[in-house]
Amino acid sequence: MLESVIVTRNSLSGGEENKKKQIEEFETHIHIDFRLLDVSLELSALEDHLELIENQIQSLRTSEKIALDSLVRSQNSSPDDFEWDEAYRDYYHKVESLLPRLFRGPFFVSLYAVYEAVVTEVARLIQRTLEQPLSLNDIRDSDFLDRAKKYYRHVLRFELCGDNTTWQQIIVLSELRNAMAHTNGRWEMLGEATKDRIKKWKKTHTGLEIVEGYIIADSAFLRKTFGIVRSSLDDLVERYKLWDDSKNPSQKGLRGENSNERSVSQDET
Repeated sequence: MLESVIVTRNSLSGGEENKKKQIEEFETHIHIDFRLLDVSLELSALEDHLELIENQIQSLRTSEKIALDSLVRSQNSSPDDFEWDEAYRDYYHKVESLLPRLFRGPFFVSLYAVYEAVVTEVARLIQRTLEQPLSLNDIRDSDFLDRAKKYYRHVLRFELCGDNTTWQQIIVLSELRNAMAHTNGRWEMLGEATKDRIKKWKKTHTGLEIVEGYIIADSAFLRKTFGIVRSSLDDLVERYKLWDDSKNPSQKGLRGENSNERSVSQDET
């Protein structure tokens, strides 16, 4: 876990000699590991984005209901009237299909992009340490997850994901990402093999439905998927750091392009 610490001379107590002593003690004990820092930052940003998505959907639901009620009152219509039926049909189409699909669909694309980028980056770091000439891109397979699993297991000898339940959820994410990115979630435009997999998943994954010919995920499903991916990536990064430290004990925390360990010095206070 990364903790940010800011120290100024004014925040220290006592005279100059005592402050100098406190700074020296601070330098001795405080070390911040910056390896793969972007991973935690990107995941935190995605979490904030997810909250904004759900808050916006809820806000739009409320405003659409207010607009609907106002329209019905202005037309003085009842459930027996065509205008009432048309207004409610448009309302439910927007709040149950259009808004969830257009707001949540792109999140699957962003979440999977972060997952793929982190898996690729960790593989590259391990490859460099091992001086392994074979890269992840050298593995032949049309599916990234299959390539990554093979590369980690057979080339790097490092476990990518040891929990099968988590791995299956990541596969679901990959399929949903492809469906959203290539067909905008349209059911009829998906291949039969993809349809069969999604139908199978729908039996065990609540919160994933086909609404008006589109794949729709509810808020709980989106949050659960994000939580699983985050936990998987956190685990991968932490295991990589332990592995990296074991390979280079004298350089503990200092390896990686954007990843070095930094002490807070007197010049920075």
